[in-house]
Parts: sequence; structure tokens; C-alpha cells
Amino acid sequence: MLKKLMIATLLAGVSAPLAANETTRSTFVLDASGSMWGQIEGVAKITIAQQVLQKLLVDLSPNQEVGLMAYGHRQKGDCSDIEQLIAPAAGTREAISKAVDAITPKGKTPLSAAVIQAAEGLHLSEEKATVILISDGEETCGRDPCAIGAELEAAGVDFTLHAIGFGIADDAARAQLQCLAENTGGVYLDAKGAEGLSAALSHVTKAATGPEAAAAKATLTGPAKARAGQVIEIAWQGPGEAGDWIGTLAPNADVGAFSSRIGIDHGNPAPLPVPPQEGPYDLVYVQAETGEVLARQPLEVTPMVASISAPASGTTGSSVLVNWQGRGSEKDFVGIAPKAEGFPATSFYFETIGAAQQSLRMPSHPGDYEIVYIATTDPWTVLARTPISLSDPKLKLKAPASVSAGVEFGVLWTGLVPNPSDYIALAKPDDPLPHLSGYAATDSHFIRLTAPDEPGQYELRFFYAEADRIVATRSLSVE
Repeated sequence: MLKKLMIATLLAGVSAPLAANETTRSTFVLDASGSMWGQIEGVAKITIAQQVLQKLLVDLSPNQEVGLMAYGHRQKGDCSDIEQLIAPAAGTREAISKAVDAITPKGKTPLSAAVIQAAEGLHLSEEKATVILISDGEETCGRDPCAIGAELEAAGVDFTLHAIGFGIADDAARAQLQCLAENTGGVYLDAKGAEGLSAALSHVTKAATGPEAAAAKATLTGPAKARAGQVIEIAWQGPGEAGDWIGTLAPNADVGAFSSRIGIDHGNPAPLPVPPQEGPYDLVYVQAETGEVLARQPLEVTPMVASISAPASGTTGSSVLVNWQGRGSEKDFVGIAPKAEGFPATSFYFETIGAAQQSLRMPSHPGDYEIVYIATTDPWTVLARTPISLSDPKLKLKAPASVSAGVEFGVLWTGLVPNPSDYIALAKPDDPLPHLSGYAATDSHFIRLTAPDEPGQYELRFFYAEADRIVATRSLSVE
């Protein structure tokens, strides 16, 4: 079902651009229901919405006629809590800015009633109007927003509603928003965070003026600059036919030589990967059936950046904590490799997703190494590196000096964090490796072994399993 809706701005239409001499009146209807305290990447949705709207207001023309409506902002549990704070008019940007910042989410979500009230107010002027809904929740007052959209359209109310789904994961809620927008001749856009919300709002607030804009086949809205390898959200409008795609092209490149691409079926805005190599590119909307570029926008790709920090020294077989920053992709990784010329061959690694501080296992041989951040671009690229020197730990094995044949005995060892991949074994001192008489994994600091049935001199051996290397020994007599 439709999650709680924030109707965020009623600005210049996009589905049917207006001629330069036509006026579009607009109203912001802001969701101030309790769900707006939900967070996206640690920031409340209401805070993100307020920040994005403030930025949008700065970019609006002072002559644009806009107003502000809010619901759920005065009391809990009241489906009639809908208030027009600023009537649509020119020169209202400062008043709207102050009112938006003063809103505190509290109550329910009378979405349908708010749409009706906004539409009725706009219809009284008998001028064209646009409503843009930014949704983070469902209708909670028992009405069907999809049906309301169809009824308003059938009644001849001359307004267009564009819906932006803000952090919506529920397919049913998304479908209802799409229906609401389509029933009034509007479009639906997804927004997963601040960047997506900004792109979506910028896209729908582009006022098309003049015959050249009216003839546009498609439009794209995205950042003018982005880091190599990151994912950016591109809002689009176009034919929306099966197979159409959005991508990046190097200057003067043919559409078949795209640097990155994503089908429009991945959403609107579409999550487009930025090319891994820096330089100038074009964002394009390509019609699959004809191969024609319907929209084009420049994109400057800056170098991919990453950083890592770790201790300058460590011990073999242990782990160290590594702090990393990068694009946060499971395709990239941080690993450790012997310090050498050319591209490093990593022996242990973790993928760059999740926590910004992670544990990295150290190799079994002492020496000079590098911890490296590797981006799996084509070709792979080392984005950051830091040196680390490894030495063997001071391992100590404590056990009886002698034990009876066939008897179980305990071994206490110290000097390293337990690792179940390593082990302590029994062998005769003069036997070549491994010639083991018995062993136990070092998953704790105290293990138990069984003495061999054959009396004689033996030794306890602490092995690094990764390299089958002995790093500590202790004599043992079996009687």
C-alpha cells in the first residue's frame, strides 16, 4: 500500500511543456506525518526533504507562482490535519523557506484529502497547475489515492500530478503512486536518498519554454560532475519503450561504444554507473528501436578516489584493523600483498562494503608488505596503498615435560589470537615435515592432544596452515 506521502512541490509541468506565455501555478504539499522521522543513511527523511527543498527554492524564478500546504504537522491521529500555509503567488520563496523549516512531523497521512484540497484550490484560479508528490508512506485515512486521481481527472480539474517515491521499498505502494500520477497525466520518479530526491525534483521543475523545448523527444537530469566508478541517479523523461536505455558516451562516440549503460526498466531516476576512467562524457537517452540519441547532457568524470590507513607493523598470522574510504562496492577490495614492482598479488582481502573499519588477516611469512585498495575497473586499478612490516609473534607453548604413552594431555599457548585454520601437532624432531603423530586446531588458547603409543622424544610444533610453516616448538618426552 501507499506509504506516507509528502506532496513536495507544484511547479512547471513536464509531461506537456507549456508555451512561454502560459502560467503554471504550483503548491508544495509537505508530508509531516510521523514516518518522516524515518532515516536514510542516518539522516531523517524530513531533514533531507527540507534541505533539498531549500536548495530548489533558491533556483526557482522569483516570478514562479508557488505555495505551500502541509498535513500531519499539528497533532497526532487527526485525518483533517491539512493546512495551506502559503497561498500560490509570485515572490513567496522566502516565506515558503521559513515555513518548511518550521514543520515538525507528528500525525497521520490524509494523502487523498490533501490532494483534493490542493486540486480544488488550484482549480478556482482556472489556470494550469502542477502537483508533485514525494512519498515515503501510505494513505492512513481510509481513501484510495489512485481512485482520487482518476476522479479529479474525469471532473475536468486542469492539473497534473507528478509523484516521487522517497525511499519506497514496497512494490504495492510504488504501483499506487504510479497510478495516481498517470491518472492525472503526470509521471512517477523513484528517489532513494538526497541525491535522488534532488535529481527528481530538478527534473520535474524544469520549465520548458518556447517551441524548441516543446519539441524535445526526451530529457535527462543528472549531475554535471561525478567520480569515476560511482553510481549516480539520472531522472529521465522519454518514450519509455522496452529496451530504451540511459548511458554514457565518450565525445563523438557511436551509441554502440557506450562506456556504461542501464535500461530504463531499472527505475526513474535510473542508477547509472559512472565510467571507470576520468574525462569528458555525454549522458544520453537512447531509443532501442531506432538507436537514436533522444537526449544528451555533458558529464565530467573526475578520478576515482580511495584511501586506507593501517598500522605500520604487525605480526604474521594475526589480523590488523584497516580503515578505508572509497566507492563502497563489492566489486572492489582491500588486500595485502608482498611489496614488489608491478601489480600486487593479494593473499588475503575483504570486499569494500559494510563498515569503514574492517579486520584483515596477515600472511604467514615475515617481510615487507603493502595493504592496497584495488578497484576492479578494466583494467584493475590500485587506488591507495600503505606499507606494513610483518615479524613473527613471540609464541609460547606450555605443556608437561613428559607424558605417558597414549595419554591425553593439555597444551596452553600464548602470543597470537586463536585461528582455527592453524594447528599444533606432535612429531619426532628429526622427521621431515609433516610426519605428524597427532594435531589439534588452535581455535582456543588451550587444546588437548593424545600422546603417541610409541615412547621416545617428540616435539610440539605450532603450524601456520596457510604456509605449512612451523613458528614455535617445544620438546616432549613420551614414556
